[in-house]
Amino acid sequence: MPLPVFRAFALLCLALRVVAVEPLPDLPDPLGRAGMMAAVLKDRAGQEVILAAGGSNFPGKMPWEGGTKVFYKDIFLLKKTDGQWAWRKVGELPTPNAYAAFAATPARDGLVIAGGCNAEGHLADVVIARANGTCETLKAKLNETRAYAGCFTMGSRLVVSGGTTTPTSTAALATMTVLDLAQPADGWKSSDEKEEFARILPLVGGDDSGTAIWLGGCALTADQGKPVRDYRDALTFSKPTSQGTKFHALPNALAAAAGPGVGAGHHLFFVGGDDGKHYGKPPATHPGQGTQVIAIDTETLELEVIDQWPHPVATAPLLRLGDDLVTISGETRPGVRTPACTRWTIPAKLR
Repeated sequence: MPLPVFRAFALLCLALRVVAVEPLPDLPDPLGRAGMMAAVLKDRAGQEVILAAGGSNFPGKMPWEGGTKVFYKDIFLLKKTDGQWAWRKVGELPTPNAYAAFAATPARDGLVIAGGCNAEGHLADVVIARANGTCETLKAKLNETRAYAGCFTMGSRLVVSGGTTTPTSTAALATMTVLDLAQPADGWKSSDEKEEFARILPLVGGDDSGTAIWLGGCALTADQGKPVRDYRDALTFSKPTSQGTKFHALPNALAAAAGPGVGAGHHLFFVGGDDGKHYGKPPATHPGQGTQVIAIDTETLELEVIDQWPHPVATAPLLRLGDDLVTISGETRPGVRTPACTRWTIPAKLR
């Protein structure tokens, strides 16, 4: 095939790929929300739907203007009916909540929400929200209040790593705690303290082979009794066998990327995040959160930035809907949210 023809064919393929990604409607809050919890569930007909809950924003003044963060308890369902995707509010959580650990139930019929926080403080309850708007509070509470933690699932187990116990904590929790969602009555099982767990807003993910990855996040230190973030670029991993394993750490510090890591093939994906370069500077001048789409090979632990998200995003749920990655709302820069629910097709070679 002559080179000009090949280029034209390649451009056509790219155009078709872009068109094939069906857009999703914005979250039904024009300001958008950060720190929401969400999962892709299946309805009774086997169709994939998205359930999203909670989150926070600044409906009045921006934080640098003295605005107050407001937390929400709405439960929203995104479903395709008669060929059209649409959001609708189906219920409410027992309390406002954001920045909790979350996952789909093993049967994909509910959204599990563990811990989190609101204007009253950090939470320890574990709630299952259903697509009909009802909620069930499990007896298996977290062993302590916990928010801003990393989370992912491995089989039927919900893994929660790091986070803080109070809004004023000057050190992150150095434990990982696990609940088997198939047997929640057994309660949470916590690890010993380890340095790699002592992070807030880490990038974490795992797969059913037993591989687990922790990236970046922020350690916390105290400055005159107030928490100060120390952004990290380290990559830590746990594999059933690490013989011959090599890895490349993050090219820069990164926290609060859209997550948890979404698995496809032998890759984990993360989107956007905060590189900390503007931490401590006037938030009104912040240029925006990250846009990179990161793919990590869970066999070699090689990391690659494979694309750019259409807009900056952090502290947003990252989901897999069919062969697409989806972010639900999130933060574009400190204090500023987006209502956009954005989808991007995972390249075939990576899934």
